[in-house]
Amino acid sequence: MDTQKIRAIINDQKIEVIVKYDPANLTMTSSEADNFKKVHRGKDIYVCLAKVRADFPHITFLCKGAKINVMPSRMASQMSAGLVAYEMRLGKQATQEDIVHLFDYEEDNLTNNPQEQIVFFRKWLTSLGAEDYEKFNYLYLPDSLTNREK
Repeated sequence: MDTQKIRAIINDQKIEVIVKYDPANLTMTSSEADNFKKVHRGKDIYVCLAKVRADFPHITFLCKGAKINVMPSRMASQMSAGLVAYEMRLGKQATQEDIVHLFDYEEDNLTNNPQEQIVFFRKWLTSLGAEDYEKFNYLYLPDSLTNREK
C-alpha cells in the first residue's frame, strides 16, 4: 500500500490525515477510519477517496480530489487508477493542462459531499452541449460493452 498525507480541516483546525491506498486492488483506508481498520473500495482511487469523504463529512480534505470541479475521465481512471483527474471549467473542454493529481493541495471550491462533484460534472457536460454524453454510450455501443440487457 502507498501512503499519502493530506492536509485537512477538522473543527476549524488544520491537521494531517494519512491515507493508505492500493492502486492495484482499488482500496483506501485512512487514519480517521478507526485507525485504518475500515477499508473503502471503489472503481478507482478517486471513488475510494469520495467514499472516505462521505463517511467523514465533518472533515474538509484540502486536496484536488475534494474540489467540486475535479473528476477523472474514464481513460484517466483506467490508466492512473484514478490518481489523476481533470479540473473542469464550465464551457471549456478539458485538456492536458487541466490534469491534476488527486492528492495535490487545494483550498478553494472544496466540497465534503461527493454528490456535488457529480452535479458539477453534469453542469459541465451541459455547458459543452454534451448533456447526452451518457446516452451516447448506450445508443452506439454493443450491449456486451454496456452491461445492458436486450
